[in-house]
Amino acid sequence: MSSLSNSTQDIDIRNPELWTLVIRLDETSLKFILYCEEEENSLISRELHLDDKAGDYLKALENCVYDNPVLIQDYKQVAVSVHSSRFVILPAEAGDEDTMLDIMDYMYADDNCDSVQCDLEGGKTSVAFSVPRGVVAFLQRTFNMPKIVHSLVPLCLYSAKKSEKSGITKMYAHVCNDCLDVCVFRKGELMLANTFKLRDVEEASFYLLNVWQSLGLDVMTDELQLSADKSVRDVLTPQLRKYITYVMPIIFPASAVKIGQDAMKAPFDLILLSQCVL
Repeated sequence: MSSLSNSTQDIDIRNPELWTLVIRLDETSLKFILYCEEEENSLISRELHLDDKAGDYLKALENCVYDNPVLIQDYKQVAVSVHSSRFVILPAEAGDEDTMLDIMDYMYADDNCDSVQCDLEGGKTSVAFSVPRGVVAFLQRTFNMPKIVHSLVPLCLYSAKKSEKSGITKMYAHVCNDCLDVCVFRKGELMLANTFKLRDVEEASFYLLNVWQSLGLDVMTDELQLSADKSVRDVLTPQLRKYITYVMPIIFPASAVKIGQDAMKAPFDLILLSQCVL
């Protein structure tokens, strides 16, 4: 079974206890993949839009989930990636919950949200982020022990593993809709992780080159690895290669191919979440 569309009425999951559900939430949509490692080409990938007339984000999310009951079966594993522009990267020594809450209160004093914390880079750092009030409680009571992480986590975990034995600095960038996620590793150590809102595709070049220059990366030896739809890569790659010698696509995880032939068509961050977090 393999499907890529924006409806769930045709999905019939038998033995959901053998399946894994991976979700990405942002301001306007819920994207998900479903797969069973014991079933060949099982991958299902969908995008569901949240109703902006629902009144608030929590209500829109509840309506979306309950209107698509395939999401709330008793799956073997569930992971949820949440895009949030309000976040703080914390070193290990500042990673306890009380310190995290104090920092989030200081950084975002006007924020009427819940704060969540998760590992970002193999125990070396964590990320604390804001989630609309009530969303975390809804996810925890609706799904089977969901692992909830910030949307930067899949890219950072993947990049950390790929960079740990490298002698050069590597920038990893993922463009999805109007969002740019970036992380930079130097000899296996995290130098930066950030997310940017984009008004247009070309703006991604500005942010990437600005980060590159700010961190003092070498245009002749260091690398920029990019993940995006082909049309986006076709725009950004020649622009970036005017200034950076090594600009290349991010290597797709070979382990993901076993979950379906359409894995390379599914949202890349959800594939990384399935391979690097679960």
